[in-house]
Amino acid sequence: MARRTHVTLIAIATLTSLPLRAAQASDWRYCIAPAPAQHTIYMSAPFPTDETMDTIEAEFGRVLDHAMLQHESVQCPRGDADTIAGMKQQAIKYNEVSGNKVVQLNWRP
Repeated sequence: MARRTHVTLIAIATLTSLPLRAAQASDWRYCIAPAPAQHTIYMSAPFPTDETMDTIEAEFGRVLDHAMLQHESVQCPRGDADTIAGMKQQAIKYNEVSGNKVVQLNWRP
């Protein structure tokens, strides 16, 4: 009986820790797509994800296409939450200094 209780406790501990591990494994990303002819850059909000870069970039591109917003290639850099927030702020500053309009979209995959 003691062995059965021990195995049950291990199974419960494993099952309860799975969602936490999955959340910790997520990369943080934001997506960015330039539209040089319009002197505009489109950006998403930062978000956690386990999706592949190709999938996320394609989704963001489809959203822009659906809204009929002309753009060039989509990029979705990854990192931890703090790194992504810093990278996004740097991209905003760079584009504003470069004379580009920064359009922030409330988009998450």
